[in-house]
Amino acid sequence: MKKVSLYSVSALVLLALTGCAQQNKQDAQAQLNQQTVMALNWFQQSGEYQALTYQSFSIATQAFDHAASLTGKPKAVIVDLDETMINNSAYSAWQVKAGKPFDSESWSRWVQAKQATAIPGAVDFARYVDSHDGTIFYVSNRDQKDYAATVANLQRLGFPNVTEKTVRLNTGSSNKQARFDAIKAEGYNVVLYLGDNLNDFGAATYHKGNVERRDFVNQNHKLFGTQFIVLPNPLYGDWESGLAAGYNKLTPEQQLQTRDANLKVWDGK
Repeated sequence: MKKVSLYSVSALVLLALTGCAQQNKQDAQAQLNQQTVMALNWFQQSGEYQALTYQSFSIATQAFDHAASLTGKPKAVIVDLDETMINNSAYSAWQVKAGKPFDSESWSRWVQAKQATAIPGAVDFARYVDSHDGTIFYVSNRDQKDYAATVANLQRLGFPNVTEKTVRLNTGSSNKQARFDAIKAEGYNVVLYLGDNLNDFGAATYHKGNVERRDFVNQNHKLFGTQFIVLPNPLYGDWESGLAAGYNKLTPEQQLQTRDANLKVWDGK
């Protein structure tokens, strides 16, 4: 009887510890999500965010007009989709309210709902390129299984030339360089890239830490505004995984600690 009692007590203690660990994980995830609320408020409500997107597309239009056209090669512009041309912030807000991390299943449900809206200025820019002898290529890391829903969403919003040729989703690698190279190999002169992530401009920053990402920007600063146009996105991105090696594999508690450790703090004096 004593052995049975000891086993029972041990099982109860283990169950309690497991439940406590799970609760700590859920609390940490909720805190991670809550840290995005101000960014979501700014993204969804501020005039400043809209001003920045219109400014980005205005600069992009000028850059497109001034880009040299190579003999015999038609001009092309490569754009990312999410938080570059279309707004998915409602999904991020759902994560906050539901206390959920990003996962491919819930993201796919969002994509299939086809409720993404156009980033201010995005449709007009795409139509401008299309009407001035340019081709827009929509290169996104959305999954290929969500291709039909993505195309339908883009077409509903009025984006031009949305076809099997121009919409290129993830077919096995989130590194976009191979898709960029394929577009060039098809005879296009790619004069401009638009994105919210440095990885939208090539492989140089792919899976790199933030020190290397900042170095890339410093070394190529003259290309920003002429060949590379960055759209603002404080909600998510590889800048977050760049906070620490293996960041995406950390527990929510460890991610919170990593975020805190990366703050540059005034000493109060």
